[in-house]
Amino acid sequence: MHKVLRDLAKKHGLSDEKRANRCMTIDDLKGQIETTISTTDKSFKLGELRILAVLFLLLLAPAGARPTSILRLRFGDIRVALERDPEGGPHKLLIRFTLAFTKTYLGVKDANTFSIPETFFDPSLLLSPHVFLMKLDNLDIHPGERELSLPLKKDFDDVLIFRRTVKTLTGYDSSPNEPISYQMMTTWFRRIGELLGLEYPTIPYNLRYNAANELDQSGDVSEALRNLALGHASSGPFRNHYLGREVGADTWAIIRGQKPQQALIKQACSVGHSISKRRPTDLTPEQAASVNTDPLIKRLERELRGLRPRSKKYKEARLKLRSEKMRLKRLLKQKIRDEWTADQAVDDIERQLKGNWRPNQVIDRRCRPQRPAQRRLIQALTAPPDSTLEGQYRRRSNAIDAVIAYCIVEEGQTVRRTNSSPTDPSRHVTTSDPRTESALRNARKSVFVKTERERPRRCFVCVGKALSLASDDGGVEDLIREFYTAGDLSKHFRRRHLSNLWDSNEIYCKVCETSLDHQMHFQNHAMRVHGLKS
Repeated sequence: MHKVLRDLAKKHGLSDEKRANRCMTIDDLKGQIETTISTTDKSFKLGELRILAVLFLLLLAPAGARPTSILRLRFGDIRVALERDPEGGPHKLLIRFTLAFTKTYLGVKDANTFSIPETFFDPSLLLSPHVFLMKLDNLDIHPGERELSLPLKKDFDDVLIFRRTVKTLTGYDSSPNEPISYQMMTTWFRRIGELLGLEYPTIPYNLRYNAANELDQSGDVSEALRNLALGHASSGPFRNHYLGREVGADTWAIIRGQKPQQALIKQACSVGHSISKRRPTDLTPEQAASVNTDPLIKRLERELRGLRPRSKKYKEARLKLRSEKMRLKRLLKQKIRDEWTADQAVDDIERQLKGNWRPNQVIDRRCRPQRPAQRRLIQALTAPPDSTLEGQYRRRSNAIDAVIAYCIVEEGQTVRRTNSSPTDPSRHVTTSDPRTESALRNARKSVFVKTERERPRRCFVCVGKALSLASDDGGVEDLIREFYTAGDLSKHFRRRHLSNLWDSNEIYCKVCETSLDHQMHFQNHAMRVHGLKS
C-alpha cells in the first residue's frame, strides 16, 4: 500500500509528506474556547450547538480519545458524583465518562472510563467541563461516606449528547436522534481556528496529539497506562504517529547542562506558535470576484448560457459552475493565508527599520455585535475567581445559569460582513432606546386584522418570537421587519414555517397566546385572525 500511495501522489501531484502533528496546548485550547463563545463571525443556528462545540473540546482534551468516540457519547455514558476530598477542603464534583465507541477494525476493544475532578478557584471557567454539562445546587455527603451519586434520568440513557439541530415551525430545535457528524465538528473546529488567528488548519486530533505527548512526559503515567488511555495495543502507534516530529525538548540546553527552556520550546512546537489576529480569515470582495476571470469559469459560463433555463442540464451545469467557484475561492484563500506569514513579517521588518511601525493598530473585522445572552455567557465564564468558598459556588452557579440560558438562543445562519461595507450603528438597538419597545408594540398590533380584506405585511409567527427576546437583542429588528408585499409574506410563511411543521410539533401562537390543534387549524387561524393567506 505504501508503494501504491506514493504512485498516486506522484500521478496527481500530491505531497507525500505526513500531516504535521502539532499539539494544541492548554493555552491554545483556552483561546479556541474563548473564540468559540465570543465570535459572531461564526453562527451555530442554535445556541446549544455553540455550547456543545465547547463541551466536545473539554471532553476530548483530557481523554486524548478519538474524536468520534466523544461524539457518540450518550447521557447514560456519563456518571456524576459529589466526592469527599481525601486531602481536606470542600466537596468536589467528579465527572466519569465511558467511551464505549472506539475504533474496532482490529477487533472489539474494552471501554475506557475517564474521570475529571472539579478544580476549585480555577483562574478560568472556560476550561471547566462541569459548568457546560450540568446544573447543580450546593449539596452535602452523608457522614461516613465518600461520595454522593448524582444519577441522571434513566429515560436519557440512550440519548446522544451531541445532537444536530432541525428546523421547526418557529426556528430551530435539537434533533431527537440525529448526531453531530465528525465532518461537521471538524468544520467548526477549523473555522474557529482561523478566527483565532492560527496559521495551520486545526483538527480535533491536535488535542489527541497533545494529550498523548503530555501523558508520555508525565511521571505519574506509565507507558502501559498511556497506551490504555490512547487505545493502543503497543507503543508503536504513539512513536510513529503521535510523538511530535518537531522535537519538543531544548536539546541544546540539555547537552550543555543548562536548565531547559521547556515552556518556550513547547510554545514553538504547538499549533499556536504563529497565532495572529491580523491573519486573513475571508476573501475580500475583490479577491472573491477575481475567480470569475479563470478560464474554466468563463468556459462553464458560456456553456450555461447555451442551455435552456430550468432544464435538467441547465441545473447540473449551474451546480457545477457554483462548485468550481467555491473550489477556486477555497484555493485562493488558502494561498493567501499560506503566503501571509512571510509577507507580513517582511512588511513589519521594513516598517520598523523605517520608523513607521504601528504595533497597536486595531484590526476591524466588521462583525455583527454580540447579543445579550452571548455577552452574559462571556462575562460569566471569564469572571475572576472569588477568594471565598461561597463566592466560588456563586461564580459556578452564575456560569451554569448563563450556559443554560444560551442553549435556547437561536443564532440563525452565519452572516458574512466584508471590510468594504461598514456596519451602521443605527441598525443595532439598545435597552435604553424606548423606540425598541414601542416598535415591538406596534409590530404586535400590526399583525391583527379587523376585516377579511386586510392583509398585514409582518409575520405574526416571527413577531411572536421577537416578543420573547430582550429588547436590546439584535435579532428583534429582523423578526419584526415588514415585507414588501403581502405576497412576499405568504411565501415566507409557507417556506419558513409551514414547510417545517411536523405532526409531532406543538402549535402555539405567541401573539395570541393560543394553542392550535393541527396544521389546518393553524392555517385557518393565520387567515382569520392575522389576514395571512397560505
